[in-house]
Amino acid sequence: MTARVSFADRLRRLGRALMWLVAFAVVGTGGAFVIAGTLVLAQVSPADEQSPWALAANALALALSFGFATWLVGVRLTKHSWDQLGWRPGRPAWPGRAGAIGAVGAGGITLVRGGTLGAGMAVLAIGLAVVGSGASVELTPDWSHWAAQAGPVACALLVAALWEELVFRGLPLRLLADAVGSVGAMLVLALGFGIAHVKNPHAGFFGTVNVGLAAIWLSFAFFSAGGMALAWGLHFGWNAGLALLFDAPVSGYTFHVPAVEYRPGVRAWVDGGAFGPEGGLVATIALVAGTLAVLGRRVRRPGEWLA
Repeated sequence: MTARVSFADRLRRLGRALMWLVAFAVVGTGGAFVIAGTLVLAQVSPADEQSPWALAANALALALSFGFATWLVGVRLTKHSWDQLGWRPGRPAWPGRAGAIGAVGAGGITLVRGGTLGAGMAVLAIGLAVVGSGASVELTPDWSHWAAQAGPVACALLVAALWEELVFRGLPLRLLADAVGSVGAMLVLALGFGIAHVKNPHAGFFGTVNVGLAAIWLSFAFFSAGGMALAWGLHFGWNAGLALLFDAPVSGYTFHVPAVEYRPGVRAWVDGGAFGPEGGLVATIALVAGTLAVLGRRVRRPGEWLA
């Protein structure tokens, strides 16, 4: 009888979680359409859909909308605290200062720390691609246009990383973790994250697996003291490291940043080929190393990995 009650309770909790996830998706998606339409009508969004500023505007619409959905569904309706949703500043940025200023400062430091680690992992992946597959990185004389292109690309990647973290970590990860446990929630959303990238240019099986592995890496960050700020920084740092430092494809997409040119080598299973490093073994190695770095001293205490 106890087992039946426990199973029935799990089903009820899963049903409630799915109901709130649907509400979250409806509010977030609907709001994004409204914001994007408003930007177009106000002529704020660039007309060229391939422009990095257009990508940044679209990502901003999604981030604002799903941020609002997180507050409405996560905080107001399901009564989760911001700390439970991953927005935990940790230690104050400035000892002795309390409140919002200290929280924002600490979150900013965590974001930068995550960005640095993510970019370092991108450097590792590219280095492995050069050594293991004969990939090349060439500098070009077109440095005068680098800042003009890199600025909007960086903005687009920063905001896109935020909205993807809101959609695939944040409230969804918390709701599912409450219903089926942290491990189950992490695996379900990793599967969803991988499937969401299946239609990307040049996507393949290896790339889908690595994208799912990236979701697990970012979920470990969510469940750490760094929370959403760390996951956001890691996500941005990885993408920006590939795109801005090397002009390598990011999940199949290229941004054509001047002054540097990346060419994959002869072994696509190693360097990912046209999909970028995420489609090859080099990303698998970098992501495993990044996950170990996120776990840090907790790596010997598995019980604390998803606390």
